[in-house]
Amino acid sequence: MAQYENIQFQLIDTPPLTKDYTEPAFADLIRRADILVILLDLTADPMQQLEDALHILHSFHIYSEACTIPTDLRKPPRIKKTLVVINKMDRPEDKETLDIFLELSGIKLPCIGVSTRTGHNVMVFLDKLYELSGIIRIYTKPPGKEADKKSPFIVPLGSTLADLAGKVHNDFVNKLKYARAWGKSVRDGQMVQRDYVLQDGDVVELCI
Repeated sequence: MAQYENIQFQLIDTPPLTKDYTEPAFADLIRRADILVILLDLTADPMQQLEDALHILHSFHIYSEACTIPTDLRKPPRIKKTLVVINKMDRPEDKETLDIFLELSGIKLPCIGVSTRTGHNVMVFLDKLYELSGIIRIYTKPPGKEADKKSPFIVPLGSTLADLAGKVHNDFVNKLKYARAWGKSVRDGQMVQRDYVLQDGDVVELCI
């Protein structure tokens, strides 16, 4: 589990993708993932690694949002949000090697360089995961009390107040009358209706 501010991401470190043999269950695991992270080694021909990884994923009918999907597929493809991470950015001069890779590969996927040895850009990696996840954090509070900022509700980007009510309790969906909200897009304590589109970091007081 990777801690990101007050939430966690579950990261699954899989065996390397190889052309020789890949367990059938491996493909099912990848299909169920919300985000794919293709981890490359900067010191070991990252262009060939990326080409091989994408080739294997395509053989599973798994494609990134930036890929051109063939029109003759017999099975519907799985489209996955994909992030390319280049590891072993251990020295300042490695940035030049990364820049050469980015230029020569013409990569269209989001890509960042990190060093697991020094910790370089590890938090940037988590920032990118949060950005790609398409989720927001919403805090609820009882009337007259402060919100618990340690335990947010996690909802998809674009969720409404009614969606949040359903996550809090099934009965709230029908009983909800309105709410008061605190956040960047509302005045403090502003009354909002069921169709209000929630914003990341909103604090909500549900009224039933």
